Amino acid sequence: MKNLLITKLILAAILASSLLMLSLHPAYSADESSPSIHPLSKSELNSLIHDTFNVMKKHYIEPSVVANTEQFILEKLKQGQYASIHTIEDFANLIGRDIRHITGDSHLSLFTVNDNEQITHILSHKTGKLTYNHAFEEIRYLDGNIGYLKFNKFHPDEKARETVDAAFNFLKKSDGMIIDLRDTVGGSPYLVQYILGYFFPVKTPLWEVLDRSDKSLDSIQVIEHSGHKRFHSDYPIWILTSHDSASATELFLGVMQANGKATLVGEVTSGAGFYVGVKKITPELVFRISLSKPVISANQQNWEKKGITADIQVKAMDALNYARRLAFESSTIR
Repeated sequence: MKNLLITKLILAAILASSLLMLSLHPAYSADESSPSIHPLSKSELNSLIHDTFNVMKKHYIEPSVVANTEQFILEKLKQGQYASIHTIEDFANLIGRDIRHITGDSHLSLFTVNDNEQITHILSHKTGKLTYNHAFEEIRYLDGNIGYLKFNKFHPDEKARETVDAAFNFLKKSDGMIIDLRDTVGGSPYLVQYILGYFFPVKTPLWEVLDRSDKSLDSIQVIEHSGHKRFHSDYPIWILTSHDSASATELFLGVMQANGKATLVGEVTSGAGFYVGVKKITPELVFRISLSKPVISANQQNWEKKGITADIQVKAMDALNYARRLAFESSTIR
């Protein structure tokens, strides 16, 4: 009886372990809505690589890097380094990772979708600092009547403009401002354009959008809005940067720096300098791909892979204290 009981306990443990392993690998689910209902064959893998690079050759902003990237991927395939790719999700994760690594373009990724699912380049985030209050985290006054503003994303929601207006209205009595963008991951260039309207007159040239042939697609200027003009002239601004400050964040930083409107304090930024869109590779596989690039009007620069260098280079963790000292000294001089 004792041996029989032990045997039953062992079988129960094995069953529980198997169920746990199944729950940890949803890619193998029998859910028919999932794009990965069968393992990829070798011919399907080759076909997906071919289709992926056809899309990249047709649309990618830097066509000169596509051939070398494809050759590198095909060589890894030949060497058997993609033997772990069994599903389309595996393909998206591993091939997308390698394309991103080879090109150095942090915007690039592959992802899967279900039939008739709406696709977008806009990244979704778990509930937290990138979603609460349109990613505006902190606003207050510091010593010397210096405003402090921290937000973590240029949120794409149209209602984010209301949050921007509330923040800048709160700070309009300040004698200077520290804008903390050390954790700001990027976001919407349209919100960048809107916020810049608080610092520059209407119709000030901000940036040009160029295609892969360096042909101008659009010219972006400051737009009219109902916000106050308190910060337009003789108003000191310090912006905090880090290696994580990326994409639309760098667009904002670059315009402010190139126009002599702010002093950047911190680290060289991420170097993600392209506009992104989405292109379908197959009905199940989508490419989040760089399609065009912004060039700052004031200095004709794009920051892809270079980042933007702070005027005062210090570790990101020390940037706030350094900027506060500069702001306090500035306020006592005035």
